[in-house]
Amino acid sequence: MTHPWANAIDTVCWVLVLPALAFLAYRSYKRSDDRGRLVLKWVISAALVWIIRVLARIPSPFTPIFVALPAVALGVLWAPSIGAILAGPLTGAFDGGDEEAEAKPFYYVAEGKRRKGLYEEAIAEVRKQLEQFPGDFEGHTMLATIQMEDLKDLPAAQATLNEFLELPDRAPNEMAAALHLLADWQLQFGRDAQAAIGSLQRIVQLYPGTPFAHAAEQRIAHLGSADETSRVRYQGKFTVTPGERDLGLRKDSAPVSAPADPHVLAEEYVKQLELHPSDTDTREKLAVLYAEQFQRLDLAADQLEQLIGLPAEPPKHVARWLNLLATLHIKVARDVAAAESALHRIIERFPGGALASVAAGRLASLQSELKSSQKSPTKTLGAYEKDIGLKQSHG
Repeated sequence: MTHPWANAIDTVCWVLVLPALAFLAYRSYKRSDDRGRLVLKWVISAALVWIIRVLARIPSPFTPIFVALPAVALGVLWAPSIGAILAGPLTGAFDGGDEEAEAKPFYYVAEGKRRKGLYEEAIAEVRKQLEQFPGDFEGHTMLATIQMEDLKDLPAAQATLNEFLELPDRAPNEMAAALHLLADWQLQFGRDAQAAIGSLQRIVQLYPGTPFAHAAEQRIAHLGSADETSRVRYQGKFTVTPGERDLGLRKDSAPVSAPADPHVLAEEYVKQLELHPSDTDTREKLAVLYAEQFQRLDLAADQLEQLIGLPAEPPKHVARWLNLLATLHIKVARDVAAAESALHRIIERFPGGALASVAAGRLASLQSELKSSQKSPTKTLGAYEKDIGLKQSHG
């Protein structure tokens, strides 16, 4: 009659142990470098387990001794593997473990050839990596950089970046970075602001209403002046006018250059914003000009509120504009309550962060700011007030 404990052991082996052993065997087989030897170990182990089962059923006082011999042999057979498993977490911290390394391109060979001036060989090395990783952003930008900066071939660099832009499922940040890089080259090497604007407009069209589009719009707003600067630099003639003699020995020397007329500045800012309503830098300058030079805090606040209401601006920009609004309330209107309201908006909008902490700290020093502020003389606005100062939309 079979012992009850033997039946229980058999049941546990069939229900729990054998499936677990089968899983471990499959996993070990997939990871093993010597699969033939591993299979042999499993065959020997199966034989030893069968012998142990047979000996365990012998009704003899020497049965434990008989069972111990094949059990010891089984332990010796698998001791190295078990030790490697137990020590795996410790040794893996130093050698990386047995996990497969992520496949990625390597461009150190191409970079080395580029440094030696072997540009064609470097391009060939980059193309080898791109054959294996066709969508790699670093490879395309490196290839385009060699073509542009080393070989001075703008059409080839532009074709390389356009090839990357046409690939499917590209990350938005990579697409925007490639188009910004292309715009840089079109402006710097091609001296073509219109082409650069076209590249940046692609970002606006691809990702409307996002920070990527907003950053592109900011660059577009200033490319007109950059194009004019480039034209003067490369096409115009520089004329050096002689300065005043003995300026340092004169008692009453006139200023070298007179400050810009606030009315002229306001007209320039208005024209710029009519062309590029999303130009945040110019709108901020116009707000400060309205407040400090013309004492029109209402128009300044209107410009700042348009900036604060932009959806794609990062929190630090919004907090800066609210802080500026508080400064203008103190400096121009000497209105502590309005300044406190602007700072409280920072705390309510960005609670628990560094921006809120700075605003809370500034609330305690508003009275000191009020004492140190001085009121400036009032100037009269020109006819351009009706064009931009009272507008509520920011484009």
